[in-house]
Formats: sequence, structure tokens, C-alpha cells
Amino acid sequence: MPAGTGVRIAIRSTRAADAARCAEIFLHGRRQAFSWHPADRFGLNDYYDCVREDTVLVAEVAGLVVGFISLDPQARVIHNLFIDPGWHKRGIGSALLREALGLLHGSQRPAELACAARNAAARAFYERNGWMAVNAPSNQQDALVLYRLSQAG
Repeated sequence: MPAGTGVRIAIRSTRAADAARCAEIFLHGRRQAFSWHPADRFGLNDYYDCVREDTVLVAEVAGLVVGFISLDPQARVIHNLFIDPGWHKRGIGSALLREALGLLHGSQRPAELACAARNAAARAFYERNGWMAVNAPSNQQDALVLYRLSQAG
């Protein structure tokens, strides 16, 4: 699937060989998204715990995994979406989100995700992609904003 910048993106199911790369992307992404926490609060093994029960899709460019999304299709919840910082703003997050939503089709129940209230860049990304906040952001440090995509898939 071509991205807006001429980069050819391939989306596929994750393989065991992708885990280390996804864990690295997850670690760096969480440290960036939760910059108010000490960096050592997060570790590489967090990835494995956070996606254990999820369906995981990866985005590849020229054979390199550059991002991933994890979701629970049954619950219609997207749990994680992380892109390697060197690959931001190239349509990769949007491509992963579209592909994941394809797995959530066939229900009248809206898809959901949560995002850190203080993560302005991620919140703007989701809102540009049609997601609506259903609760007001809190001033609490670790508060989450719940988002829904109301169109049935």
C-alpha cells in the first residue's frame, strides 16, 4: 500500500521473528509518549505483556518493520499503535489503523481505543482519522482519553 510520501508500505500479521523489533519500537514509543515518567519505568519485555492476547499487525517498508498495531477484534478495541520515530508522518500509522479496522468490521458496536491525555500528537492523529473523544481529558498525569469510531465496520 503506497503512503503519501511515495513509500511502499506492506501490512501483514506479525511473525515470531518480528517480536524483538516490535519490542524496540514499543519501548521507544512509550518513552516518548509518556515523557513525564523516568525512562527506566519502561522495558523491552513490556511489549510481550501488552500484546500477549492481541492480534498484531506490522507495517514493513523494504523488509524493515517500521511500526505495529495490536488489537482485540472480539472486544473491538485497539490497544497499541506505535511507529518507529524515524518513520513518523509517512502514512504508516494511518495504514495500520485502516487495516486493523478491516478486522473489526461486521458489528454495530463502535471500535474503541484509549490514549494518554497528555499525548497531544497521538490524540491529534486519532482525531484526524475520525475518532471522537468520549470523555474529557483530565489534568491527572496518567489520565486516558477514550476514543470511539462510531461507523460500524
